[in-house]
Amino acid sequence: MLQLYRKYRRWLPFFFFGFAAAIAYSMYNRTTQELLWGYRPLALYLALYFGYMSVQRREKSTSTAPQSPTPTGPLTDRQLAILGGTLLGLGYPGYLPYPILLFVAWVPLLLLQQRLVARGVSGRRVFGLGYATFFLFNVLSTYWVTNTALAAGLFALIVNSFIMCLPWWLFNRVSRWAPRVSYLAFFTPWLAFEYFHYRWQLNWPWLDLGNGLGQNPWMAQWYEYTGTAGGSLWILLVNYLLFRALFPSKTAVGMRWRSWGAVVGVFVLPQVFSLLLYQRIDTESGRSIYVVAINPNAEPHFEKFGQGSEQAAIDSFSLLSQAAVAAASGRLDYIVYPETSFGGINEDQPLGRNSPIPFLLERLPTQDFDYLVTGISAYHEFQAGEPLSKAVRYAGDRPYEVLNAALQFSTADQGVQTYRKGVFVPGAESFPYAGLLGFLGPAVDQLGGSLAGYGTQPSRSTLDGAARIGPAICYESVFGEYFTGYIKAGAEAIFVMTNDGWWDNTAGHRQHNWIASLRAIETRRAIVRAANLGNCSFINARGQIVSATNYDQMGYLLGHLQLREGETFYVRRGDFIGRVAALLSLMLMLSLVAQRLRGENEEGGLEEVNP
Repeated sequence: MLQLYRKYRRWLPFFFFGFAAAIAYSMYNRTTQELLWGYRPLALYLALYFGYMSVQRREKSTSTAPQSPTPTGPLTDRQLAILGGTLLGLGYPGYLPYPILLFVAWVPLLLLQQRLVARGVSGRRVFGLGYATFFLFNVLSTYWVTNTALAAGLFALIVNSFIMCLPWWLFNRVSRWAPRVSYLAFFTPWLAFEYFHYRWQLNWPWLDLGNGLGQNPWMAQWYEYTGTAGGSLWILLVNYLLFRALFPSKTAVGMRWRSWGAVVGVFVLPQVFSLLLYQRIDTESGRSIYVVAINPNAEPHFEKFGQGSEQAAIDSFSLLSQAAVAAASGRLDYIVYPETSFGGINEDQPLGRNSPIPFLLERLPTQDFDYLVTGISAYHEFQAGEPLSKAVRYAGDRPYEVLNAALQFSTADQGVQTYRKGVFVPGAESFPYAGLLGFLGPAVDQLGGSLAGYGTQPSRSTLDGAARIGPAICYESVFGEYFTGYIKAGAEAIFVMTNDGWWDNTAGHRQHNWIASLRAIETRRAIVRAANLGNCSFINARGQIVSATNYDQMGYLLGHLQLREGETFYVRRGDFIGRVAALLSLMLMLSLVAQRLRGENEEGGLEEVNP
């Protein structure tokens, strides 16, 4: 087999790049027919990735440093990088029913780092191998972002892979220059990276390692104390202990049984503890509300925002709501619609003359339910003397801001409450660092975008009615500590309004649903998801998905939602693990700088006394 590979190796680039060209043509052809791409972006990226890898020269070491005495196996550096990226990508939810690969994926990467440190390779080489790993990880796990738009998908893959290389590079530098704390540098920079990735304008924390347990919420019940950072730390720790058991140092060879005992204990005990917590959580007793989540199954690329879509939305939502009310056994407390179900709504006059909401209400059996909650596209006109926000735009000389928002209507008193989304998808809904990159404004305007982004509100709030509801809109459900703001505001349950149809029937909408399960565990609040296309679902306080609609299924989901009060440890303390990791990472970097400066001073002194 190896001889056959060597014989035809030179033809591999032609095969991979030819396959990529065929996939690209297929994607273009489907676009002209207004058809979605499905898994084609995954095939395209993999073909380009392995095509590029196949044209790379054989690895040559130019270092004169001594080789590592630890066995490294037959795999080359590049093969170890590819293996690590493959295990990370296939271990992330969407491929396997259990995330076992995440607990072994870092072992080849730790082995690779050991090699690189022993040979003293350049930082550029370290960064390049890390990029080969993390680009493959991003491709396998989030290829579906490209279904939103090709440019957005490429940007997310390229930039996020680059950012992931920073803690990888720092781990290598610390291992070389401060070896006594080298494996502290394995944990803290990565956890700090995840912490900051929630908190800057290029936020994309989807691939937080802790999110890898979302498909199996029974494993993650202790997130009510740690959040997803606890899961990330657990995954990294199991990988580290497994690496030490497989490749022990000379002084630890006689204690391998202890190493393997540590691996088994650290891997098993958190799952046992989680199962005990799972049984403890009561998801039945207490107050509840009767809710229906509506899924109109409107594809967003070519249907939802097309000509005549407003009337189509009114027709669809009214018919589905009437059917749900007829099927309900008693009066409904809430009807919930997805994100941006209706547009062009004045936030200050949501039931005004040009709003579609009154036309919808005329067709709804308002005598049979108490509250309607829906996602809306809205705007706010600034009045004279009112402070302007950073999201201000102008229609002539009139300032206004665009909103992605939620609206609650009471059928009893016709009262209206609104809520503004607070976390926006970089690129699609916000332009990162617009102040710094403002010179790109004319180009962005020509492409139909805006540097202004969307208006928001300073803190989370609730919609108050039959219960106090936290109205999370789409991307907001990915941010753990941010999500606790609804609980601190008094939320007894959460409604997630989302539009997951941008990604076609791929892993994207399923991952989004699973991530919501982790928010339920962290806050111990039941969640209803209303999706425009994707999964409507009921999730209990254990994070268990009790019921869900299928993809590409128009309909509704009806059920009772438990109301809960109180705050978990995570709600009170937030991402404390990330904060500690950030502090330790800063100390590591300062120690590294001091070590380098001390080394340079010593070298300078030697040069002075030696003629």
